[in-house]
Amino acid sequence: MPLNNFGKLIVLGASCFILSIQPAFAAGSIASAAAADHHEMKLKLNEQVVTVNGQNQTLPVPPTLMNNVTMVPLRFVAESLGIAVNWEELTRTITLSTAKTTITLTIDSKDARINGVSATLEQPATILNNTTMVPLRFISENMDQTVSFDNATLAITIASKTIPSVAVQTKRDKPTVDNLTFELPSSDTNDFKIKDIISDSNSNVYMIDYNAKSWSNPYGILSYDQITGDGKYIKHMTFIDSKFDIQYKDSKGTMQRIPSMNITPKKLFYNSSNNKLYLMAHAAQTYVEEATVIYEVLPEVKMVTYNLDSSMNEENNFLLFMDQGHFYYSNTFKGRVYDFQAPNETKVIGSIPDKHASYVSTNLDGSIYVLDKENRNISKINLDGTVSEVAKVHLDLITGASSRDGYFYVSDAKKIYRVDVSGKLEDYVRIEGLTYNVGLFDPKTQTYEQPAVYNKIEDGESVVYQVKGPSSLNVGGFPLFTIDNNGNIVIYDSLNHILRRINVY
Repeated sequence: MPLNNFGKLIVLGASCFILSIQPAFAAGSIASAAAADHHEMKLKLNEQVVTVNGQNQTLPVPPTLMNNVTMVPLRFVAESLGIAVNWEELTRTITLSTAKTTITLTIDSKDARINGVSATLEQPATILNNTTMVPLRFISENMDQTVSFDNATLAITIASKTIPSVAVQTKRDKPTVDNLTFELPSSDTNDFKIKDIISDSNSNVYMIDYNAKSWSNPYGILSYDQITGDGKYIKHMTFIDSKFDIQYKDSKGTMQRIPSMNITPKKLFYNSSNNKLYLMAHAAQTYVEEATVIYEVLPEVKMVTYNLDSSMNEENNFLLFMDQGHFYYSNTFKGRVYDFQAPNETKVIGSIPDKHASYVSTNLDGSIYVLDKENRNISKINLDGTVSEVAKVHLDLITGASSRDGYFYVSDAKKIYRVDVSGKLEDYVRIEGLTYNVGLFDPKTQTYEQPAVYNKIEDGESVVYQVKGPSSLNVGGFPLFTIDNNGNIVIYDSLNHILRRINVY
């Protein structure tokens, strides 16, 4: 019995040691990320002696198995690891808090809340010999602790994560532009369109493309790796083909089957907590109730959830992940906000005030913020589904928008700005000040392949001509761009039909 439970701890410990470090995009050279004091505790099942930061201490109650779950004394363990604890006698409610996380749980209840979001305990908190006991796994998962198990000594080690020093990149005085691809694949560029673009945490860029001359699979998802990619031969990572065939129950309970030819991809989303790519799409077929469908695309294609609110204008909506299996998303046409948490079904939790909005979203310290490009304002989506406007974006026009790591990035005809959730604008790139590198950038060699040269006979003499490179960027239309993991801007140049990168850092 104990070994089965320890098996859970081993898996958890391994996952906790994989620490995602987000790059710091600021002026400077090298700086250390702020980190809390390091704490470490070593304990064993059914033993009251515990080691805290190298010093032996005695637990009021030893770690105990309850229903195959390791339970530990809450206050002793939490305070030893730097977690503040508050007890409310009347409601028998416990509140745990750190700088970025607040957990609320109630004695003998499996219901808990993490930063206001509902969660379920494997085993309820309980009182044993006048000591509150809580599941070790729950505390360690949600309070940034790592857990490891020593098979030889049967010791459990709980430690606060150590945040290493990270490089703070220096912003360039004069940003440059690299050409990442030749003209993107299409038999005729007038029939070819890029619908959306997004980047992940690993230097990959993904785009929805549409080719009107491809009858069987007109839609696909292109991918480009900024580290090893070949801009001459950018390829589809997938087409919207039979892998996207789905079935769902309509409002009458009838099972409907929709083939991929009736699936229209609208918008891409990336979840950094599980490194997965998602797609919001529209499913429509004659005599079948329409649906908005959310797919997981990478590492495999599968439907995650759907809803039957038709005419969603999916390209205008937000979808924001709270963790690996929990996200919120919107329907601007119906004016609704949805909550999805696996394995439950999607549910409507609130409404949005403007049905003509076009949203980009970001997550800052567990809170959801959305920027409306049309109305040029920023709102907070509260966890009860209500929406509160928090700031105005003081621009006359927003032509394009993206987000990353708690910031919005917006363009007008002349600049790209970084905007925080309070609406503060910072000049990020001035388009007129860009320097254009000539040729196709090769990320493997960090060199540029020069444009082609050819000879032409004029007046009986051979004249050398060099193919001109693409023209300057224009962000005055409706540019599609994303911010990569280095803080640079990857943009689809719709005039030249190529992918380009503005090197801000």
